[in-house]
Amino acid sequence: MVNPHLLDVLANILLFFGIGALFVPLLQRLKISPVLGYLLCGIIIGPHGLGLFVDAHPWMKNITIRETDTVHLLGELGIMTLMFMIGLELSFHRLKELKKYIFGLGLAQILISALAIAVIARLFNNAPEVATVIGAAFALSSTAIVMKLLEERHLSNQPVGILCFSILLMQDLAVIPILVLTASFTGDDPAGVARAIITAIIVGIVTVTAILIVGRKLLGPLLHSATLARSPEWLAVFTVFMVVACAILTNIAGLSLALGAFLAGLLIAETEYRHEVEVIIAPLKGLLLGIFFLSVGMMIDIQEVLSHPVLLLVSVAGIYLVKITILFPLCLLFRIDARRAAKASIFLSQPGEFALLILGVAMSTRLMPVEDVQFFFLVTALAMAFSPVLFRFAPLAGNFAARIMGQREMPEALAPQEEEEAPRKVIIAGFGRVGQMIAQILEEQKIPYIAFDYDAALAKTMEEAGTPIICADARHIETWQKFCDEKIMAAVIAIDDFDAKVEVLASLHNNWPLLQVIMRCRDTVEMNTLYDKGADYVVAETQESSLRIAQVLLGKAGTGLTEAENIVSKIRRSEALTQS
Repeated sequence: MVNPHLLDVLANILLFFGIGALFVPLLQRLKISPVLGYLLCGIIIGPHGLGLFVDAHPWMKNITIRETDTVHLLGELGIMTLMFMIGLELSFHRLKELKKYIFGLGLAQILISALAIAVIARLFNNAPEVATVIGAAFALSSTAIVMKLLEERHLSNQPVGILCFSILLMQDLAVIPILVLTASFTGDDPAGVARAIITAIIVGIVTVTAILIVGRKLLGPLLHSATLARSPEWLAVFTVFMVVACAILTNIAGLSLALGAFLAGLLIAETEYRHEVEVIIAPLKGLLLGIFFLSVGMMIDIQEVLSHPVLLLVSVAGIYLVKITILFPLCLLFRIDARRAAKASIFLSQPGEFALLILGVAMSTRLMPVEDVQFFFLVTALAMAFSPVLFRFAPLAGNFAARIMGQREMPEALAPQEEEEAPRKVIIAGFGRVGQMIAQILEEQKIPYIAFDYDAALAKTMEEAGTPIICADARHIETWQKFCDEKIMAAVIAIDDFDAKVEVLASLHNNWPLLQVIMRCRDTVEMNTLYDKGADYVVAETQESSLRIAQVLLGKAGTGLTEAENIVSKIRRSEALTQS
């Protein structure tokens, strides 16, 4: 007998996949953000949407989700996956460059925004402690929504995206002191509150430092010594282990699970496996984040919105206005140009998932009544739901601010990394002796290239020597998608495995039909097959060896060097023409 609870969970998962399959492609065609689509779907299929009619129409339980615990859990995994992927794209050196914006601008934004919102809350007759909690909760923004929307607009690695990430990272670090402060307000010992906050900060710093130091010492040797590292399944299992382990450690220390996932990504980013891990994990990110946005939509009670429409809309607009008004001048003080300052201020103007957590603690400790917390939950969910719409106005606001205040030069610390912006003219898949020889010639001719090879030891050695190489399986189309753009001149397939060559060729032909693909193979039999599959030019090792030997023999027989080269070149061209 199948567990009924399991059937309910499976039904919810089936419903979610159905929503993704039907609505996401439609929204993309309409150029509407999938984030907004998931939020709207959450409203419709949640307990405050169609769920209200289930008792009267039992058949509707098949298209609604009334028990949201599983959805919220999967949504938390989505945030963890997002933070892990962000960590993969960074490095310790990059974080050091951004410390001014993380600990300077980020901290200033939290403190001043929290103070301003707390003062406003106090004017509405809230107790000082309650006003402080409300201010601290709404000072934080939504990492999940902001980073997802930045990614959709290809802004994650641009200066405004890096600026937003720096502030969001500081907000993530500030969550635990805020939670400790919230829980301590129910006590009567101010000195005890101060001690609890200081202790939480120290424990957090020690935990993060220990994870980074121990992880950097052990992770590399562990990956190098594991002979099973060539298995994608093993790499996926090890990655999940790293993420969960770091998340548990940070959670034990009172920090967020998402911060632990970010640290795991940061550690793996220092290894040669970072690109392959990114390819393995990337499909999960969109899926789990979609569930998170769905869970936020489920919190929005349309009936409650309609019963207090003016108060709710004024509250949402007020939070946006206060945070924008504070962050914009702060960015200018930190020498951020007016256009990016305006964009970042709008991007970070919404409250986020941590507000739900902080307000939940305030409710559980009876610092705030349930009715007030439910109202602020609704304000938070609505503000998050409006974020994709608000994002559309950011470019207009940026241009307006630039015209009014003039442009200032962007600090170098926020400029995109040169490595990410450098054009790649040739991709070499397979970096054995043939691939290395091709790369040497390209370097001599100053033609940029990037190489893929799944041999981690080789990739590490070559990368340390300055070669632009990544450890990646060329059969994964996601790896090619990261580097193939209009600047790519050609792809050279120099891997040994013939079946892998055919698989790679088929993927390239389907996704980039105009890309010139040059391949090496062992003999003319393989060469014929590769030409049939769509290769533009194929060099067979046996054929080329035969031609070189024939050229030497012609020279020994008295044929002149130039004439011998012409004879061989003619045969080579004839063979190539025949095969083509």
